[in-house]
Amino acid sequence: MSATSLADDTRHLALDGALSIYTAADTKPQLTAALQGAIALQIDLSQVEEFDCAGLQLLLATQAHAQRMDISLRFIGASAPIVELLHLSGLAGQLPIEEAGA
Repeated sequence: MSATSLADDTRHLALDGALSIYTAADTKPQLTAALQGAIALQIDLSQVEEFDCAGLQLLLATQAHAQRMDISLRFIGASAPIVELLHLSGLAGQLPIEEAGA
């Protein structure tokens, strides 16, 4: 996981590896910290190799947290495991993910 700030005050966070029941507890504080004081946050999911319902719940909770804090949140670059679970769960419309570079 890496975090940077872009020129337009948008923070960028890249997640990689597993976003699953085994990593959700460690990842949640990092997502929360990225939201603190942010105006906008872009989360790159293109390098996530393992994704399960705990990872999905974490992304949905992050989305809700950002909405409550009036932070613009964008998810970009969904990996194949994320796309598959979003479609299987019927939540693809609930958690929109843009193409990387869009």
